Amino acid sequence: MLRKIAILAYLSVSSSFAISLDDMVDNVLNKNQNLKSLEQSILIANKQIDISDNWKNPVLTFGANDVQFDDPLKRDLEPMQAQYIGYSQVIPMGEKLEIKKEISLRDVNIARYKFEDQKLKLKSLVYQYGYSIVILEKKYELLNKYLKNIQSLEELSNSLYENGKMKQTDIIDLKISYSNIVLKQKNLQNLINNLYLKLNELTYSKINNIELSLNIKAIILSKKFDSHPQLSLIKEKSLKYSDISRLELEKRTSDIKFNIAYFQRDNKYEDYANFSVNIPLAVQGTEKINALKAKLKANEINSTFNDVTNSFNTSVSILQNDLDNAMSAYTIIKETILPLKEEVQVNIESYNRFSQITPQDTIKNLNDVIKYELMLLDEMKKYFTAYSKSIYFTEGTI
Repeated sequence: MLRKIAILAYLSVSSSFAISLDDMVDNVLNKNQNLKSLEQSILIANKQIDISDNWKNPVLTFGANDVQFDDPLKRDLEPMQAQYIGYSQVIPMGEKLEIKKEISLRDVNIARYKFEDQKLKLKSLVYQYGYSIVILEKKYELLNKYLKNIQSLEELSNSLYENGKMKQTDIIDLKISYSNIVLKQKNLQNLINNLYLKLNELTYSKINNIELSLNIKAIILSKKFDSHPQLSLIKEKSLKYSDISRLELEKRTSDIKFNIAYFQRDNKYEDYANFSVNIPLAVQGTEKINALKAKLKANEINSTFNDVTNSFNTSVSILQNDLDNAMSAYTIIKETILPLKEEVQVNIESYNRFSQITPQDTIKNLNDVIKYELMLLDEMKKYFTAYSKSIYFTEGTI
């Protein structure tokens, strides 16, 4: 019995352990199926490198000629009747195999950049969900305080109403305020629950508690995107099509097909061999057209590089503005408004001792303090949402 109690106690304690954002990110990187799929595509691309410079398989041919329908097995009727075995091989000319290997290497790099890009997106999402949950949970706790204050104010108002010192409409207004806060709490709890579900889906784990710091400080976001996988991916795709264009031009140097066959005849005649060389002639201009198409595709992809870079710059600038604005508002509320409201509360309590102010005013001011604390959390959420989104663009180098 004691052992069971100890196990239950251990499980209850272990299930309450908070998980950090870094631990959640590790879970995502280790378990996310989309990432595993991208990893497989890297392996496939690597295997393609191994065969990219292989020659085509040779062709072995067996046959017989001049078969007579009247007597198919009779092989001594005329000199041209023979059984033969042939061998043919395509011999690559020029630098086609080298270029194909370069294209395969490009494919490996493209797969890797897709993998790294997806990792950044997932990390950014984990941070967004994590910070949002913690801040919204703090907001929920503040609403509990708000409700308690309204309850106290409602009890006081009922006493005053019985003594004819409070209107019934004031009590009704308090009940409406209380219900509004309850409604906000329900919506807030639903939002928190959904965020936990999204986080659980993303991390492939059951998360009940999150450990993170909510320190706000000035941040200058980096605008150096040279190594960003999304931009590197665009560059690599453009280079791949440039290589394809080179390959098409190289195809004008046709591969040679070498053929040799040994013919066995009846004993009355000597055996003999045939050999030939096939050289396709690049006279239709198809290779030039395909090379031009690939070059245009490379230019098309390359032109998106500047667009994406500009988009990254704009996104980071917007996030920087959001960070700065949220921090400025947070500082004003925390260092100016809240201290002043707390000073008002001290004065109210002082006047209250001399019966110069009503208890209602004391509670209402406390609720005003909570309102500004809620505003403080709103600015904090804006700050950390911008911070989390910036992880994707800055590769976490903030």
